[in-house]
Amino acid sequence: FAAIYMLVKLPVLGIFILYDCFCAFFSNIARIGCCKYKRVDGQVILITGAGGGLGRLLALRLADRGATLVLWDADEKGLKNTQEQCVKEANGVVKIYVVDMLDRSSIARAAEAVKKEVGPVNILINNAAIGISGKLMEMAEENIRKIVDVNMMAHFWTAREFLPDMLAKDSGHIVTIASLGGLFVSAEDMIPYCVSKYGALAIQEGLENECESMKKNGVKFTTVCPGYFHSQLQDNPIVVPHLGALSADYVADSAIDAILREMRIRLIPRYLYIAYMLKGILPRRSVSRIIVGLFGPDSPVIA
Repeated sequence: FAAIYMLVKLPVLGIFILYDCFCAFFSNIARIGCCKYKRVDGQVILITGAGGGLGRLLALRLADRGATLVLWDADEKGLKNTQEQCVKEANGVVKIYVVDMLDRSSIARAAEAVKKEVGPVNILINNAAIGISGKLMEMAEENIRKIVDVNMMAHFWTAREFLPDMLAKDSGHIVTIASLGGLFVSAEDMIPYCVSKYGALAIQEGLENECESMKKNGVKFTTVCPGYFHSQLQDNPIVVPHLGALSADYVADSAIDAILREMRIRLIPRYLYIAYMLKGILPRRSVSRIIVGLFGPDSPVIA
């Protein structure tokens, strides 16, 4: 009976898989080809790590589109600078909160304040991150914990704070700024960072699956995976051989494009989608060869 069951079940399962692939393919083609962005004017958008770098660039672009911004960072001076720029350049509505993303209670207190003072969050952008390079055996345990707590654990806590309101309305959007290091081979000297980004990707996928199982299809998820770009993230700056780093403005523009199109995943640069698709069928060494061939033997683009 088990053999008969499998003979019947497998073809049916195959049909559903083909249907899913067909829908996903044409959905992505439609999103890429669609020139109409969703409107965010009047939407409450929370950005973590907004005291500088990519977070500030995202804030400026979203303020220009009329969003009400809630900005989190541990750097109060950086937050105020971002706020001033958003108000000056885009006449934006901006509320800032000094939040330690390493501290669960700090996140909870800030989330409660946001709900009382601003209202429900429509779009959550998990952008805060720490990048410290070094050999795993030589890295301080404190630094390993910091990387994992900010880059991954904080995503659990922000989801637990803001996702319930989105589920209640069946409307909302969670965005994670991950990394190519969360998709490809874990980079040398960046193991904790890459592991944390793998985790951030897994959280996004898991939350999307949970929402789908609850028939809450109005809650959207976007994961942005940029390669190496110049930012305030790195304690030990790295230079990509013969290609250089992506510009932060380019990454910000591409991220905003993906968010406004509600794309599930955006790789930056986009031609790495080829390597992403091949990763599932090629040996690890082959994926490494592709990355090394494109970016050089010391390629931090995957970190």
